[in-house]
Amino acid sequence: MKIISAVTLFAAANAAFIDIFHQLSDVGEEKIPSMEEGAVVARTLVNRESMMNVNTISQSGADKGYPKSSVEYYVDCDGDGNPYWLIVDIGSPYRHISQGSRFSVSVRAGDHPQNEKVDDRYPGGVPLSPMGQPRVNLMGELQEIAHDPEVWGKLLRCFIERHPDSKWWLPTNLVLPHRTHWAKIIVHDVYMVGGFGDRAYIGPIDGETYHKARIL
Repeated sequence: MKIISAVTLFAAANAAFIDIFHQLSDVGEEKIPSMEEGAVVARTLVNRESMMNVNTISQSGADKGYPKSSVEYYVDCDGDGNPYWLIVDIGSPYRHISQGSRFSVSVRAGDHPQNEKVDDRYPGGVPLSPMGQPRVNLMGELQEIAHDPEVWGKLLRCFIERHPDSKWWLPTNLVLPHRTHWAKIIVHDVYMVGGFGDRAYIGPIDGETYHKARIL
């Protein structure tokens, strides 16, 4: 009986694995996308998804100076790449920001409620591999949304459509245990990992390029 070495088996399995990735990719062996092409994927990602990690630095207490990350609901209601964040005022992300912390927002493919169908096909992406799919860090500033019946009505409809359970802590709910409000994240800069570096854009995207990009 012929014995096949572990090294040979590993090499064959690895070659087959890489071949599958190339078959699944929309870009394959073509040129690496430009920053402008990466911006299209970034804008599309932020528009399709609706959950994010808000990353802050604790400003007080025993954990002062430590980074914290919290999953939060957002929706790109205006389709302009500046997502609206439904903020629970007492939550640590908003408290840290209010106390002077800088912040960033992280969004990746798959950041949506489990029962929601979201297209997971991206140029250069590998749908069956989380590491082969796009993710972005958004940096900018918060723009508080003042109470306006028309604006709040639009946001209410937008959030309930994407996050039906958010009706329990919308700012219009007067029996909430904690205050909530909406803010808009005005994106100034983006850092993107579009997937694997042989077929997807990896690097910074300036705010102007990001906002000018179309949504697929």
